[in-house]
Amino acid sequence: MGCALKICGVTRAQDVDACCELGVDAIGFNLWPGSPRGLTVAAARVLAGRVPSSGPLRIGVVVDPSPSELYQAVEQVGLDAVQLHGTRAAADYPDLAVPYIWVIRGTVPLTALRRPHPEPQWILLDAAVAGFGGRGVTHDWIWAAAAREALAPTPVWLAGGLDPDNAALAIAAVRPWGVDVASGAEGPRELGAVPGHKSRDRIAALRSICDTVRP
Repeated sequence: MGCALKICGVTRAQDVDACCELGVDAIGFNLWPGSPRGLTVAAARVLAGRVPSSGPLRIGVVVDPSPSELYQAVEQVGLDAVQLHGTRAAADYPDLAVPYIWVIRGTVPLTALRRPHPEPQWILLDAAVAGFGGRGVTHDWIWAAAAREALAPTPVWLAGGLDPDNAALAIAAVRPWGVDVASGAEGPRELGAVPGHKSRDRIAALRSICDTVRP
């Protein structure tokens, strides 16, 4: 089995369609208004509605929503899981009806890691940057490989500065269960790429890498 692929920060219908057609495993809809890829719940609902029941997981990326805001987003968008950023923990959402992704930002000491309760379905290792991801900053892969081993058997997603040029190296170095790509699926800013506007060619290249390189 290859490496799972999540394309995060999708904002356009054609990019949702491309993810579905190319066999992406998960699509991230950013519901944080502070992000350049941020969507309203109403806009995310329209995009998520294009995903077939057999298609990619629909993951809501959130930053410290209130419990009522999160529950409503899950229901209205039809989310399969949520990715929790910020200071609130999963325990703050006792009525959450879907699995969640525990996000670890930066290279914290592995001895300081304490699994949250309830248990996450997945863990995301992300670079520590302003704005909660999508800035193209590469993670420390040596630390990430050690963290993946320490956090086993929970599946680990690797994020942070991944693109078609370095994804194979990252997968070989870290051996994650999956990779999470935002800006790396959009192309260079200097060539006019817009945050949230994905490149079908880049998604296809990432899918091929994930299918070819064994974690």
